[in-house]
Amino acid sequence: MELSEKFHRLNVSCTPDYMPTAIENIESLGTFGIVLISVGAAFTMMTLYFAIDAIHNVFSQKETGLYKSNVVSIFSVYPIASVCSLMIIAIPRTQLLSEALIQIVLTISLYRLFLLLTDVGRRKNDKTAPLLLRTGPCCCWPCLPFPKLDMNDSRLAVIRLIVLQLPIVQGLLFFIMLVVALDEQKIEPSYLIWFQPFTLISILIGIYGLTITNKSLNVVAPEAKLRLKTLVTQLALVFSKLQAIIIKLLVYTGIFPCSPPLPPRVFANVTQSGLLIIEMLLLCIAARHLYYVDLEKEEDSSLKDRSNDKPHGLTNKNDLPEQLSNKIAVVTIS
Repeated sequence: MELSEKFHRLNVSCTPDYMPTAIENIESLGTFGIVLISVGAAFTMMTLYFAIDAIHNVFSQKETGLYKSNVVSIFSVYPIASVCSLMIIAIPRTQLLSEALIQIVLTISLYRLFLLLTDVGRRKNDKTAPLLLRTGPCCCWPCLPFPKLDMNDSRLAVIRLIVLQLPIVQGLLFFIMLVVALDEQKIEPSYLIWFQPFTLISILIGIYGLTITNKSLNVVAPEAKLRLKTLVTQLALVFSKLQAIIIKLLVYTGIFPCSPPLPPRVFANVTQSGLLIIEMLLLCIAARHLYYVDLEKEEDSSLKDRSNDKPHGLTNKNDLPEQLSNKIAVVTIS
């Protein structure tokens, strides 16, 4: 009986699409797997701490409710992506569900980033901003006409729809993928590759609309650091999508071993998830630095602005003696 079980395990161990269980995964990775999960859990807790600290600071700032809700959605992607990556390392069969959750949360945060850009840009902007249409990924196409347009509400509504399609299309595509792969005991069914072109086109269109908004508003409000705030969120998309594609393509080069019962794709997923946990921590720290405001300095600046105010047309107290002497001189002359 034991020989037949071992033969069965050896028979399925090196099949490229075999999905190992959590116990098989931990037993095969051994001490390295335990250390990796422990370090990943520590990094995940650090990411969660920095995200909560940044959100607490933003809620203490004198900002609008829309700004604060958008920041909460933007910062949520870092700990969620880190937790999902940790789940992929510990339980390989959660890969497709975890990747779907990461992409859906990330695309929603990109849309909320668009709302934050327009909110800050409108408050900081005292003139009509031009629409900079010649941006990536369409800036390298010389045959495309790029007219000079100004940013108004109707054109901004069109750009909003372009960015809004990102979470809708991505969510729908990943829902179809999950339904299709529901009864598959594979890492990634081969026919799911047909969904990738639609996923890529949707991402490129959404990023194009977000880049237009970012660069157009950054011209009129450079002090708001809109470009850097956009960059730290876009890098999360690059690391979770483009980096994952590159690492999965490396499977076909023979870099990752086949260690029964773990096929090379499991090692590729572990590598991608481990890198993503580290990258989410670094991006969360960078985003915290961009959104963080020293509350004491903000309070001091607000008090200084109030002290410089001159209500009811009155001047400062230091100017009163000079005004009284001028009035006395006028009365004496008269």
